[in-house]
Amino acid sequence: MSSLEPFNPLERLAEIERLVSKIYYRFSHLFMTQPELRDFWWEMAREEEQHACILHACKAVIENYEDEKLDPSLTAEKARALKEWLSSYLGRGASVLAVEEAFRIAVEIESSEVDAIYGKLLQLGGPQIAKTMENLGVPASAQRLKLKGALRRFTANPALIQAAARL
Repeated sequence: MSSLEPFNPLERLAEIERLVSKIYYRFSHLFMTQPELRDFWWEMAREEEQHACILHACKAVIENYEDEKLDPSLTAEKARALKEWLSSYLGRGASVLAVEEAFRIAVEIESSEVDAIYGKLLQLGGPQIAKTMENLGVPASAQRLKLKGALRRFTANPALIQAAARL
């Protein structure tokens, strides 16, 4: 984004959701020899990609609303900080990752402000549009439940399971 372009929270959060999907796609590749884990991370990545697409659709729907004001909860600075934080995971370039470390990173991401901001931004178009957009993809709450179940299935780390319970 150039400094001449106006800041659009929907576009920036879509970029952030795509970064999360890249992290989860990387996890699926790192666990290629473990089909159940590989498929779990692939599905998580695909759902994050859906969230990005939903945000773009929401942007298109509300683009012509004259009275619409974007929620200020995602500022340009906050978007930049989230993007840098998530990019740091991709920048590590690990060829091996422990199962617990992948889940720790996912719990950290899913408990961040990304999901809260996503929910607020979907509400911009009003309740009907928010419900339609939510029905198009997997709601973040369902995704968190899936993450909790997988975490219990694949790890025995009590601290990690407890952290996931707070999602």
